[in-house]
Amino acid sequence: MEFKLPPLDVPRDNPFKFDALSRKQSIEALSNLIAAVTGPFTLAIDSPWGTGKSTFVRMWKAHLESQGYLCLYFDAWSTDFASDPLVAFLGELEALSRTILPSTTAHLQRAKKIATMLARRALPAAGKIATAGLLDIDELSRKTLSEAASDTIKDLVDVYTAEKDLIQRFRESLSKTISEVQAKGKRPQLIVFVDEVDRCKPSFAVALLERIKHLFDVPNAIFVLAIDKSQLAVSLTAVYGAGLNAEEYLRRFLDLEYLLPKANAESFFSSLYERFGLDAFFKERTHSDLQYESKNLAEAFNVLSNLYDLSLRAREQCLTRIRVAMMTTPSNHYFYPFLLTTLVVMRAGAPLVYRRYAMEEGKTKDVLEHIRSLLGGEKMLSEHVGTVIEAHLIAAKSGGWNQEQAPEYQQYNLRTSDQTISTKERERAGKMVTILNDLSHMDRRPSLPYVVNKIELATQFKQ
Repeated sequence: MEFKLPPLDVPRDNPFKFDALSRKQSIEALSNLIAAVTGPFTLAIDSPWGTGKSTFVRMWKAHLESQGYLCLYFDAWSTDFASDPLVAFLGELEALSRTILPSTTAHLQRAKKIATMLARRALPAAGKIATAGLLDIDELSRKTLSEAASDTIKDLVDVYTAEKDLIQRFRESLSKTISEVQAKGKRPQLIVFVDEVDRCKPSFAVALLERIKHLFDVPNAIFVLAIDKSQLAVSLTAVYGAGLNAEEYLRRFLDLEYLLPKANAESFFSSLYERFGLDAFFKERTHSDLQYESKNLAEAFNVLSNLYDLSLRAREQCLTRIRVAMMTTPSNHYFYPFLLTTLVVMRAGAPLVYRRYAMEEGKTKDVLEHIRSLLGGEKMLSEHVGTVIEAHLIAAKSGGWNQEQAPEYQQYNLRTSDQTISTKERERAGKMVTILNDLSHMDRRPSLPYVVNKIELATQFKQ
């Protein structure tokens, strides 16, 4: 049974083999769009952090490669230590050319030399090159650039002209690189996937957008940016100030935006269940009283994570913590999936409510009031899963109480015969009394400290 999941496998020969989120339809539709675009073109895949953008991009890349496209994956976050994103871009593209298109190395080397000058803002060097008539970039050695950079140039017009000329030559070199793609039997477009832009340092994220816009604006260059647009807007205002209209500013860089459809939560849970190998845990639990724990875990997890609208990444982290709790539960002991799952999800979605209930003097009614304040919370509590969850919260917080003296038990017991309330409310009260009676047995009563200790132990594991 797995503890920490590796990145989802995306087989090159079958990109959608593990497509638990039903992304195939979106990817095929976007691929048709790419086939009709000659570029330059920039597409944004917009979705909040932790909703599966990286997996989506990896699947799409594998699918396009199977269709004959040359694709480059660029993890912006892992390279934001670089002084300039341009250098990192060229490094990744050069590595790709050595393995797939060796003949393009000469064009890329030329582009790389120009990029080095542009990245270092070596404008005096650029000015000297322009005024000295050194038109062939291939003739420039590191020493030549160093000597040129040591001089100063007073005419800013020459500097501007030189930089403009270098940018044009960079584009020409890049265009020649891309033109080689078709000659090698590939589709004419170069598709560059740029992931994790919104997690970069604000200055790096802005520089990255600027570089793509101004330097990679060449035919058949198509950029796909995986972003959280709202978070990227925060980065922009951090650089340019709170008065910036980030939405309008981003339109300068993006030709089209695609909002990633919301994933099916139940399918995602089923995928995590399988990848974590949870069946192995439940198959060892052969006692008849434990036979429904797997079903109870699934019901509670899906209902609660939907109620708190947890991201896919947060759901995976929650299930990781539940997985750790499993490791510390003997096969003949109660797992308390309803209580454990409720507290794990609450810890992720409402940590202050969790702490108050689990570790301080908070009451069950406080948790119930909190749940009712959430969109769909009242409805959830009125249904079967919500009723069972509430019963476990009552039983766990009551500890070693004499059941018949517990205030919550007494209230629900009275409601079973209260003719002033609806039949549905009386039936729910009767169900609550039955569940609480069932949990009153010494070996079935959930122990709050026992469950909380498992959760807190799980949070110490690095995820």
